[in-house]
Amino acid sequence: MQEEVANRLRSLAEAAVCHAAEQHDCALDPKQLDIIDQILDIERSQENNENRHALSLCYGAWLGEWAVSNVGGRWVGLSEPTPPRIVVNGVPTSPIYAIERRLANDRSPSIQSLVDQWIAWSDLPKIDAQTRSHNRSAWDARQNDPRFVRTDALPENGDEVIAAIDPWLLADGSMEGRRVLCLAAGGGTHGPLLALAGADVTVVDFSNRQMEIDRQLAGRHRLTVKTVEAPIDDLSAFANASFDIVVQPVSTCYVRDIAKVYAEVARVLRPNGLYVSQHKQPSSLQAEVRSSGDGYVIRSCADEGHALPPSSELSIIRENEMKEFVHSWDALIGSLCRSGFVIEDLQEPPRGDAWAAIGSPEHRARFLPPYVKIKARRLRHE
Repeated sequence: MQEEVANRLRSLAEAAVCHAAEQHDCALDPKQLDIIDQILDIERSQENNENRHALSLCYGAWLGEWAVSNVGGRWVGLSEPTPPRIVVNGVPTSPIYAIERRLANDRSPSIQSLVDQWIAWSDLPKIDAQTRSHNRSAWDARQNDPRFVRTDALPENGDEVIAAIDPWLLADGSMEGRRVLCLAAGGGTHGPLLALAGADVTVVDFSNRQMEIDRQLAGRHRLTVKTVEAPIDDLSAFANASFDIVVQPVSTCYVRDIAKVYAEVARVLRPNGLYVSQHKQPSSLQAEVRSSGDGYVIRSCADEGHALPPSSELSIIRENEMKEFVHSWDALIGSLCRSGFVIEDLQEPPRGDAWAAIGSPEHRARFLPPYVKIKARRLRHE
């Protein structure tokens, strides 16, 4: 079905080329897209409403194919009853509807201006690098923040150690000898504890200052904990199938492309390996931190990888001054499955309180659970 639709889109794009040549004596030049606006202006003046639908399909398909070839766009929704969309770096758009609107009203955005937006959205490597540097500095500054680093002592006996470990991580039995990657887990909460339980632990974080806590705890308790400074979407320091377990606290909100993270985790995790991750819940990130009275207003769009404005206030929802991204359920769950994982369990940790004051984090959590926790199993390697 999807291949049929893709072939039809290509045929429609070819029809647009023929229409431009035969009816307007011009070629559709990928480097001069203002020619489309000129053609649409002429077609609009003829007021041939019966022809507008066909023109929208043809020129919209041609424009979408241009995005695929030039700005890394991809068609999505090919099996939906509505026209498919083009997604450029997480932002969905409808070139077919854009052409339709332009044919109906000359005050609609020009096609050239919309293409300029595509180009801007596609030019993100530099922005991603700036985001990473900004967030690394922000996490370095939290080296002594007790909310993010372990300030209490490690458990002293075996029973206390096991009781302090997430039961999901014990799904396959004892931690003894298991190769564990603690991803984006600098700060001492995960690595030293799992090492104390007998695991072969590697902590990866882009904040070396956060990992200094892990090294200090490991030294104090005579534990071996390896630390590697790296972003969560680049685990090139590790070979395929290097780990039995990957545990990842909340961190995917700090990268734009969650699929890259999943792909890297899938690569370094052995077949049947366990992946336990936590993420900020999408709707919670989209909504305001403060209550509007008896609820919470959604202000940010649901576009995958949508960049949120830095927050100036301290809360359990947003980290002040951090650059964060919204990830859709399609990305959080769908991309995980498409990366070769099967989900075994999913939880939204209970944070709500019916007796809490309006506007408090506990009140907000009744409307918008702040986190989601996913237990997944790596099935295969491609």
